[in-house]
Amino acid sequence: MEEWALEWLKKQRDMGKKCLEIKYIQDKPYVYHSTSVYNRETKKTKKVSYYIGRLTPDRGILTKGSSRLSQDPDTTSPLPRPRSAVEYGNVKLLTQEFQDLVPILTESFPDHWQEIIALVFTRVSGYLPLKRVRSSWEKLDKPYGISADCSSKNLSATLRAIGTDILGQDMVFKYLRQGNRHLIYDLSFVFSLSDNLSLAEWGHNANEISLPQVNIALFTGLETGLPVMLRPIPGSVKDISTLLPSMNELQLRDVILILDRGFVSDDVANEIILRDCSFILPQRRNSNYFETRVHLNDTFRYHTRLIHCGKRGYENKFLYLFEDEDLKLEERKTLFDKVEKGTITKDEAKSREKLAGRILFLSNVDKTALEIYELYKTRDLVEKHFDTLKNEIQADILYLGDRSAVCGHLFVGFLCLYLYCKILALIKRADLTSEYSPKDVLLIFSKVMRIYYEEFEQITEVPKKVRELEGKLNVNLFPK
Repeated sequence: MEEWALEWLKKQRDMGKKCLEIKYIQDKPYVYHSTSVYNRETKKTKKVSYYIGRLTPDRGILTKGSSRLSQDPDTTSPLPRPRSAVEYGNVKLLTQEFQDLVPILTESFPDHWQEIIALVFTRVSGYLPLKRVRSSWEKLDKPYGISADCSSKNLSATLRAIGTDILGQDMVFKYLRQGNRHLIYDLSFVFSLSDNLSLAEWGHNANEISLPQVNIALFTGLETGLPVMLRPIPGSVKDISTLLPSMNELQLRDVILILDRGFVSDDVANEIILRDCSFILPQRRNSNYFETRVHLNDTFRYHTRLIHCGKRGYENKFLYLFEDEDLKLEERKTLFDKVEKGTITKDEAKSREKLAGRILFLSNVDKTALEIYELYKTRDLVEKHFDTLKNEIQADILYLGDRSAVCGHLFVGFLCLYLYCKILALIKRADLTSEYSPKDVLLIFSKVMRIYYEEFEQITEVPKKVRELEGKLNVNLFPK
């Protein structure tokens, strides 16, 4: 084959055009589109070729009987017309990042795993009503070769089925828990005005808004940086009552739990120890543990803040005390303002000032004070996951009145959160968080389409910007 013909063929392949073949007939190069078609009756593959045109070094491809370029709009192409076109690039990324969960989903939900994937892939960029899922799914290239029934009726049945299948959900959660020694646990809530939803009950929340609510318990793995478990809980259940049942569902052993002040209780701490687990538990300012003297005999700098710290053994546990100089100053100013406004007395301010800037932890973990402080500061990870779940994925939209359907909806939202965080991790590793969000990346990659013809298929050209982003994220998605 002549050098110029080889260069032309290489250029076409670099642009993502596949299945092109050059045949020399009477010493002249001709371009064919060649592919293989499987015959189910003979159980053999058959080569199928479509003639495109003659290749020339100066004018490109010439169609049969023409001296003009085949790209000319007035020229009739011998290729069959496209049958359909679907988004390929974004689905390729979603498929690659979600593939580790597919085996466990097929095992946990053998009758519904295809519909679950369809819901996750169509909702990962935001809430989508069930009646629009089919239209959105039809626009996507089908991952893993699945064929999901995305009718509204079937998807509603799917949500109810997976919402009641607690064993199936626990199988997924236990799989995600692997590789995580430290688990961050917190509770949030979502409101619902449905009269038929038994999960929605009147309860206390941080925003002091009086509406029926559903509590959501979330475990996040520190080592993987990914959500591990989501559990909907009736809105009237107190924070402190949610932890142990959640631990039982995951059958937790030999983990370190990083908790918040809402879970303070000696009984809970002892139950955690009985489960062969450890905890890092901050204390409220009215805790009796503050009466135990802990000497602040060490100092470290956390970012720009100066922190004094100390450690003391307490029965079979440890007390870790920290005094933040910046926080101490801010709290003293706040107390002074309250005295001026008359909301508290000088004696009350003087009493509170003794604990200004101080943070006390109870733990059965024997580490340095700095290590305990750094572990607690990772709690913002679970808070970011709650924020993503509500604002980006919008899983807090509880439009269903059936309890099982709501549980299924939240489980799908949890899987969307997992996939969203996986893509976000790619962006962070590439140091591109200031330029792209997961939604941006999926939108850019969706420009690459797959075109289906009667006998073959083809990937469209990969734009330069898409190719550059693929390289920055270090993902191998498109043909070279």
